Amino acid sequence: MVSVEITPLPEAAKRYAKYLEHMASGFITLPDGTDWSSRWTGYDAVLEIIMLELKNDGDEGILKEWIKYILPNENNGDIESGYCFYKKGSENILRIIDTRLMKPNFQKIFWDKVKSLTQKLDAEQSIGFLINQLNNCYESSIRNSYMEPDNLDLKEIFFVSDFKIGI
Repeated sequence: MVSVEITPLPEAAKRYAKYLEHMASGFITLPDGTDWSSRWTGYDAVLEIIMLELKNDGDEGILKEWIKYILPNENNGDIESGYCFYKKGSENILRIIDTRLMKPNFQKIFWDKVKSLTQKLDAEQSIGFLINQLNNCYESSIRNSYMEPDNLDLKEIFFVSDFKIGI
């Protein structure tokens, strides 16, 4: 695989590299109902990398702003708790994204960005490994039978701060 340097992705990857070998506390549910998981720092790094690849307008811009909102910003007063964080002055954000509960257009954008990142990041490096692992889990998942979501309470994350990402 060819390693391509992307700006600002390498800096984001470096920040999270030391946290990738601990207990999973961030989960992304795949089409067949299985979960990809990572420690919260790896989960946040994956979402940040995806966010940085998204355009600023249209549905990509909406998805980008939503991801930015659901990532903690301790400099802004958010309080870290591992499996979730507390958004200053508002709700607690649980680190579980059931992609089956996203509107189809946002699902497509999300998974297309994951796939495109596998071509840009070195799979032997920490964040590249996580992105490749997520994409491989997704590819495996779509070869299995689709499973309907069984916990519709997880759709709340798609509607935080008046976003309308979910179905």
